[in-house]
Amino acid sequence: MPGRVEGGGDVDRDGHGPGYAAEIATSTATRYLLLLETDLNRVFSRSLGSVAAAEFEGVTDGLLAPDHRPFDLATSSLGRAKGLSFASTAEPEVLQGLLGQLSCGLALFERTGDDGALRPRPLIESLAYDTDLVSVQRYRGKTNERLTRAMLNLALASAGIDLTGPRDPIPTVLDPMCGRGTTLNWALCYGLNAIGIEPDAGALRHYDGFLRTWAKQHRLPHKHQGFRSNNAEQRHATMDVAPTRAAQKAGEGQRIETFNADGGDRTLAIKRGSVDAIVTDLPYGVQHRADQAKLDPADTVELLTRVAPAWRRWLRKGGSVCVAWNVKRASRVDVAVALAEAGLIEKVPEHDHAHSMRHVVDSTITRDVLVAVAG
Repeated sequence: MPGRVEGGGDVDRDGHGPGYAAEIATSTATRYLLLLETDLNRVFSRSLGSVAAAEFEGVTDGLLAPDHRPFDLATSSLGRAKGLSFASTAEPEVLQGLLGQLSCGLALFERTGDDGALRPRPLIESLAYDTDLVSVQRYRGKTNERLTRAMLNLALASAGIDLTGPRDPIPTVLDPMCGRGTTLNWALCYGLNAIGIEPDAGALRHYDGFLRTWAKQHRLPHKHQGFRSNNAEQRHATMDVAPTRAAQKAGEGQRIETFNADGGDRTLAIKRGSVDAIVTDLPYGVQHRADQAKLDPADTVELLTRVAPAWRRWLRKGGSVCVAWNVKRASRVDVAVALAEAGLIEKVPEHDHAHSMRHVVDSTITRDVLVAVAG
């Protein structure tokens, strides 16, 4: 049993004071510098350090044991390059695999010697498919690819899903406002199953065609069932794909499903509790309702209040939701309350955030990210 020492501090059975464990961790920890890849979007790059630090913190808190979580995390620089400096007692190989999946990581260095000389450590990226699946598709209104990957990482980590695999069974990611599929593509790159819901039939037709072309160009074994243009009730499309024939025969491929419907439509053929993580970028002025006359597209809180109960129905217990939205349309508190009313509880309250993912998109949009977990 712990005892007491003069001054009120606890001591352990060996008589060590309350700061002893922290001192040991500090003395045995290795210090690192993670360089960040500059984003082509200059506006987004201004917030790169804070966004990357928030992603780093959320992912490591979700997937590393408490005594191995990095500490002394701070933004730093090396010449014109931005970076994150930190210390950790985790095995280097574990860090290299975990940090290799981060959205903005460029290079990892271990600080050695009294002068803090930088020793390169490889970043290990574990992907089932090449990232050209995400980058080659260009269209107006596309969400920043790195932010989408960061959101996916946060959602998976919060749901206790390893970013590097292997995973059995294969987790399922849902984007209930998927547009042309940036979130679905990242999920596929990670070797996950993906479900997308989108009321804009044209966007889904473009995405459906893109997926088929991508699979054919890369000579990937796949089976596709598309929309039937002559049947208004046929709102469902699927594609089963695998990285190799051997993986396909072993049942190790992925399934992408899309529904031309409203993002809160409970009648869709999505089983209760079958989704592990929901990742979506809430609209800034794009309609996401079948009856367009009944909803102000800027009313983020009303939208969430309406669709979040369906999200909770589809999520398994312990599954997570990661949403991005325009803070000029709704406060963080209002978004958190709307999710909480559906049983989706914000994982880390705003006042506990050491780093923020809030960043400017343009003069009318300032975006933030919130993670909630299904109770």
